[in-house]
Amino acid sequence: MGKPVIDSRRQRVFTAVMWLLAIAMLYPFVMMVAIGFRPAGLAYKPLFSPVKPIWDNYQKVLFHKNFGDWYRNTIVTVTLTIALRLLATLPAAYAFSRLRFPGGRMIMAVLLATLMVPGETTMVPRYMFFRALHLLDTSWTIILPEISEVFYLLLMTEFFRSVPEDFSEAAKIDGAGHVRILVLLFLPLSGPSIATTILFSFINIWNNFLDPFLFINSMDRQLITPALRFFQERGGANVPVQLAGATLSVVPVIALFLFTQKFFVAGVSSSGIKG
Repeated sequence: MGKPVIDSRRQRVFTAVMWLLAIAMLYPFVMMVAIGFRPAGLAYKPLFSPVKPIWDNYQKVLFHKNFGDWYRNTIVTVTLTIALRLLATLPAAYAFSRLRFPGGRMIMAVLLATLMVPGETTMVPRYMFFRALHLLDTSWTIILPEISEVFYLLLMTEFFRSVPEDFSEAAKIDGAGHVRILVLLFLPLSGPSIATTILFSFINIWNNFLDPFLFINSMDRQLITPALRFFQERGGANVPVQLAGATLSVVPVIALFLFTQKFFVAGVSSSGIKG
């Protein structure tokens, strides 16, 4: 009789700790939204302070002459990057997981080594490279380096390796080639991994501040995250307006996360891979 009581207590403690962590993680987001409804002089008041909400900050963001350009530029950049990343990553992951070719392990080792190089150390070489190609002040400075992200190649490679060999052998017996096996077998089974790639890619590129800040100079070509710095006044940054802009900028991320949550469950239940 003692063990069920102990397990029940552990469960309650675990649940309480998870609730505390959830509140701690949500608090900054709630503060961001709340400050967006405050005048500049009351920005740093506690969360539950009696402050009359105003809509001026959100109106300044929504009616800014370049806000639509920033949103459109970011959506186009993120969408094109993810599409090109999947187009490059999925065939490469299939090759590393299912094909045997000379130098395959060495190539993978070199790719793994690149994960140990911080992106900040390549800023100057990339700037000179983009300048030589006349790509500065364009979205291609963000898109091109993101296409061949090694992390997502490893993610898809490991998932493809988990697909039973019997599936591939059965397809080969039916006369399917590698392209057909990839398209008709591996891609339908890769729903959770592809959804994870899309979600993580979307978040990372959407929240990218440093690259567009350094490589894109025109205000009308800027992306949404670094563009929030343009909400300045003579006394410095207008924090409530910037946080109102930040709130509006995370709406697509939240929407995509909610969508992919359902996709994860559907993908796992219909993947055909058990245990």
